[in-house]
Amino acid sequence: MWWRKQKDEVPKVELREIGAGSDLDELLALDDVVVFKHSTSCPVSWVAHSQVMRYLGGHPNAPVVMVNVIKARPTSQEIARRTGVRHESPQIIVLHKGTVTVSMSHGEITENRLGEVVPNS
Repeated sequence: MWWRKQKDEVPKVELREIGAGSDLDELLALDDVVVFKHSTSCPVSWVAHSQVMRYLGGHPNAPVVMVNVIKARPTSQEIARRTGVRHESPQIIVLHKGTVTVSMSHGEITENRLGEVVPNS
């Protein structure tokens, strides 16, 4: 029963997913973007996912995109190569005009921490 209650508490918001067909040049050129690398096979990543969704529930216009690291491994690897941030999952990379301003992973990814690092929160 606790799982159902916790699951119901996560707001239902749209999280844009980027993948192999996405144009990384366009993404990295944005003024501000938050990349969330998520593994659908990892329980720790699902905890981070729920924190991201809670954050987005209160900030639906936040510039957050998700990369499913299993489905879009080449995209995930290319983001690591182009940003210089070693791949981890779950992971948040905050970019301003393609420059990394913050990166964090695993237990660092919380609703409150996102409120501190996401531009225009």
